[in-house]
Amino acid sequence: MITAVRRQPIAPKKAAESRRYLRQAFTLLAVVVVLALLYVWTRIQVIQLGYEVSRIRKETTELAQQRDMLEAEVAAQKSAERLAEVAVQRFGMRLPNGDEVVIVQP
Repeated sequence: MITAVRRQPIAPKKAAESRRYLRQAFTLLAVVVVLALLYVWTRIQVIQLGYEVSRIRKETTELAQQRDMLEAEVAAQKSAERLAEVAVQRFGMRLPNGDEVVIVQP
């Protein structure tokens, strides 16, 4: 015995309702996907900014250490002992004898 399945046409009202349901589902899915992508993008931005803050803090620390080192070097270069050494070696200066000292009165 052969049975034939007869195709029954879908009522236009059911088809329109089905299409509307699919459209709503796809719209909702698109909104969810856009919101998920927006959330992921913001999280990536936060992570990248965190890395940048860490890099800048490290650079600031290194620059502060370098500044301290340079300030110490400047202080060493300005010391009286260093200046006396440079005056003797580079310019051939010496301490004055007793008769070479002139006192100026105001």
